[in-house]
Amino acid sequence: MSTGAGKRLENRVRTLESIIKDQRSSLNLGSLLDSVTALALDLNHPALRKNKNIDSFLNRYEKAVTRLKELQVKLDDFDRVKLIGRGAFGAVQLVRHKASQQVYAMKQLSKFEMVKRSDSAFFWEERDIMAFSKSPWIVQLCCAFQDEKYLYLVMEFMPGGDLVTLTSNYDIPEEWAQFYTAEVVLALDAIHSLGFIHRDIKPDNMLLDRNGHLKLADFGTCMKMDSSRMVRCDTAVGTPDYISPEVLMSQGGTGYYGRECDWWSVGVFIYELLVGDTPFYAESLVGTYGKIMDHKNSLTFPDDIEMSKKAKDLICAFLSDREVRLGRSGVDEIKCHPFFKNDQWTFDTIRDTMAPVVPKLSSDIDTSNFDDDIKDDPLGTETFPPPRAFAGNQLPFVGFTYFREDQLLNQNNKCSEEDSSAESVNEDHNLNQAESCDLQRRLKKLEEKVKHEIQAKEELENKCRTANQRLEKLSKELEEEVNARQAVEDSLRELEREKALLTHQRSQSIRKAGLETDRKRLLENEVSSLKEQLAELKKKNQNSQISAEKNIHLERQLEEMNAKLQAEVEESERLKKAQGEALRQSQQLDISLREFQERLAQLESSRQGLEQEKLSLQTSLQVEKRERSLGSETINDLQGRVSGLEDELKHIKSSLSKAEAEKRQLQEDLTALEKEKSKQEIDLFFKLKAIQQSLEQEEAELKATKARLADNNKINQSVEEAKSEDLKNMEHKLLEDRSAKQQLENRLMQLEKENSVLDCDYKQAKHELQELRSLKEKLTGEMEVLSVRVQQETQKKTLFQADLSVQRQEISTLRSSEKQFKQELNHLLELKLSLEKQNQELRREREEADKQLKELKDQLEAEQYFTKLYKTQIRELKEDSDEKAKLYKDALQRIEDLQEERDSLATQLEVSLTKADAEELARSIAEEQYSDLEKEKIMKELEIKDVIARHRQELSEKDSTISSLEESNRTLTVDVGNLANEKEELNNQLKHLQHKLDKSREKEKQMKSLILSFEKQIESERTLKSQAINKLAEVMKKTDVRPQQGNNTDIRRKEKENRQLQLQLRTEKEKLNSTIIKYQKEINEMQATLAEESQGRLEMQMALDSKDSDIERLRCQLTSLSIHSLDTTSISSTGNDLEGDDAYPGIYLSIYLSIYFV
Repeated sequence: MSTGAGKRLENRVRTLESIIKDQRSSLNLGSLLDSVTALALDLNHPALRKNKNIDSFLNRYEKAVTRLKELQVKLDDFDRVKLIGRGAFGAVQLVRHKASQQVYAMKQLSKFEMVKRSDSAFFWEERDIMAFSKSPWIVQLCCAFQDEKYLYLVMEFMPGGDLVTLTSNYDIPEEWAQFYTAEVVLALDAIHSLGFIHRDIKPDNMLLDRNGHLKLADFGTCMKMDSSRMVRCDTAVGTPDYISPEVLMSQGGTGYYGRECDWWSVGVFIYELLVGDTPFYAESLVGTYGKIMDHKNSLTFPDDIEMSKKAKDLICAFLSDREVRLGRSGVDEIKCHPFFKNDQWTFDTIRDTMAPVVPKLSSDIDTSNFDDDIKDDPLGTETFPPPRAFAGNQLPFVGFTYFREDQLLNQNNKCSEEDSSAESVNEDHNLNQAESCDLQRRLKKLEEKVKHEIQAKEELENKCRTANQRLEKLSKELEEEVNARQAVEDSLRELEREKALLTHQRSQSIRKAGLETDRKRLLENEVSSLKEQLAELKKKNQNSQISAEKNIHLERQLEEMNAKLQAEVEESERLKKAQGEALRQSQQLDISLREFQERLAQLESSRQGLEQEKLSLQTSLQVEKRERSLGSETINDLQGRVSGLEDELKHIKSSLSKAEAEKRQLQEDLTALEKEKSKQEIDLFFKLKAIQQSLEQEEAELKATKARLADNNKINQSVEEAKSEDLKNMEHKLLEDRSAKQQLENRLMQLEKENSVLDCDYKQAKHELQELRSLKEKLTGEMEVLSVRVQQETQKKTLFQADLSVQRQEISTLRSSEKQFKQELNHLLELKLSLEKQNQELRREREEADKQLKELKDQLEAEQYFTKLYKTQIRELKEDSDEKAKLYKDALQRIEDLQEERDSLATQLEVSLTKADAEELARSIAEEQYSDLEKEKIMKELEIKDVIARHRQELSEKDSTISSLEESNRTLTVDVGNLANEKEELNNQLKHLQHKLDKSREKEKQMKSLILSFEKQIESERTLKSQAINKLAEVMKKTDVRPQQGNNTDIRRKEKENRQLQLQLRTEKEKLNSTIIKYQKEINEMQATLAEESQGRLEMQMALDSKDSDIERLRCQLTSLSIHSLDTTSISSTGNDLEGDDAYPGIYLSIYLSIYFV
């Protein structure tokens, strides 16, 4: 017990130590130190120090925090050289570390700005990408620290500048654009593989190292992707000329896009390299955004610039809609594009090739490739205001501190190391070749020995593989049956979904047909009323020209209404036809559904519960349909529906609270029972120890009696002979008892193995305590009646077997009760999840209803506004007509009367038309909303059924896997003993090989240093040989070179020199390729031998570790069993005090408790 507890404590300490040392852990050493510093800074204010607890805390830790600030990395450890960049949230400075004299780029960010602009500033993402990425295409972070006002990111310095300066100094040909685009693609793939989207790809964020290769920087706009490789954001982040349409549309809404937005920016980057300007540039920001949204028409290529068809095709593939954009399916389709095909490099070797432009550097702080016009203004001095209460301004930055080991504060200069190693390579080359040959011979011998050991290990593993093969066969058969059943269930669910949709469409078409007939009747009534009005007007206005014009106007309106009526009639006929087709389709689907139902007659028994739920949902659906059909015309009915949904939501919340209360009560009962169980087990353990002590005392008394008998035997030989015969008989009986006891112990061990697999819950603990108490009472009774143990032997055996059978039955009942309890818990969890989903759906429906109410209110307000306008116009017309009537009152009295009648009729007609249009519009909107809600409800019901079926299937699969794992566990425990013996043999062999492997490690290190020297030599030769061609290309492409002056002789002379240089380069390249091939072969051979040796050693070590863990676990059990077996043998060896079979229950009890507590 003490050794096991000590090991557990040691393991806990080790895990805690690993968590603190892990840089990726949220509880690493830097995070803990940051938390103490941040808490001290946030509490150190006069208003907060009035609290006694805060004041005592600061008095205790204030000095320690100041000491911690002095010891940690700070701004005073660096000398500022120059400002090389400025961004939206901070500035980048070139600095030199005082201790190591190394040069770095340090980014300074204001904490106040980070908190203020938390929606667009992603400093955690920038820190994690540079800190934990090992890609050569991403700028590496050396360390990160902070003070009270600012955050600092110390990064590797990129002396080549950005691509903006490169494009301003050179005319970029298509070959260069091909090279830099390929490196950008690889860098973006590295960021996407980390699970981030950059969202601000542009030449300003593409930096060049001292060799001219590209690296991405400025990850302040990066965002973490979710499980579906997508991002949700409601703000448009990025540079306007490079932003994609989907990111632009996310402004003010809920943007949902993926990594394809970065590939859009790559297309803009290629266009800018080849053309010299961005494709959607405009004088205003609105114009740029308009061109981006209309990219299909606004993307053009200038005629005066030569560009290949491959480049145009790549740009068009990137600058397209997100659904068809290149790179949406992965980076492999970009790599396969014909634009990247060339003879000089591939995507795997591009990092090792010579860059088109290698920057010329005069020193390690050369900033000639950066912009010199950056104003060296200080950052914003705005800080957090002094708080009146605890604000926690420093808490968002806890854990920001980071330090890369062996990167910063390295006193040895890397450049000097590289120079010294390059000088010593040529001197030690011959010696290293001889040593490498000798090492190869020794490695081959070791390889053969390791192969023999691997063969022996494989023979041991075959035993485990046979068991795994059996399990795989059974699992395959089970999966085939489950897949077949699932396919049939899926087809049935699809048919049910189609049937439900068709029934919904049929009901909608029937309802629309009824509405169309009602509309037709209304139109016919209106036409008849208009005809009557027209007839009356014709009678009144026979002698006036004005009445004739009115009649013409009314006739036109009548014709328009007739045309509308005809269109409505045609629409109703079309709907009737569609209804007939839907009925036919539904009949066909019913036939096919019946066929499937006949095939699935065997599965219907498991689906009866779902069918009942379906019927209940359908009845509730029909009730809701009736309620909604009554309230689809007016806004008041919609408000009533919202209130009903709110009542249902309250009911669901109350039911959820009840379910959670029941769950808490069950958990409290479970914890109480577990505590009671642990107390009873401890009491039992101490009682068992007391019994063992009493047995040991009796054993000591037995030994004393034996000693007395030995003394008496010397005195009386006759008595000795008689007693020797008695002792022989007793020993014979003891041997028989021991054999029977061994059989019972083996049987008990099997039973204990089965019981150890089961989870001992609170019911089983109570039952076992009762059994142990009964066993204790039996033991006390049997100790008193030792004289009749021979006669009671058979009776005790039968009683023991009966106890075992009773125990098995009780175990089975406990298993069934445990399963029922688990099923009840799962059922409660499922109910909770379903209620939460219904709650969310009701909230969504309520929000949609609120939106619809707002829209309808807006429409009503608009209609009221128009009616007011019409009324004002009518009033103005009436005033004009009154003025004219006063002037022509005597002459035109009859015309005035007719005009008043006409105005009244016109106003009535306009009012009726506006009312009809408004009612028709509101009715159509309500019908569409109703139909959409019906479809959504049907789809949600079908989804709920699919989820329920899936959950039940997963439960059945988990039960089957649990049973299969239990069987495999029983079979594998038998093989553990054999593996223990084999492990001892392997340990002896490994000890023999360990000494040889240590020697091989030292030689392996020598070989690695030799390989590194060869690689450096190859790189130096490669750069020297290819520098001439790149130098010539760089000079030819320079834009600021003056036009050549001279005659034809100078040109010819230069052409001859060029040819000679090309011939020299060819010869040097051939020599270089031959040496590279030779060295590469040697390196590959050495690496292969080393890899094989290390792989074999790792496999052997893993096998030994696994066997060590198994043997250690079994050793604890064997020690406890051996102790208790010795106790039982000593008890059984007593002739006059204790019988063997009487000790069996005690043995059973001791073995059980030893295994349980181990």
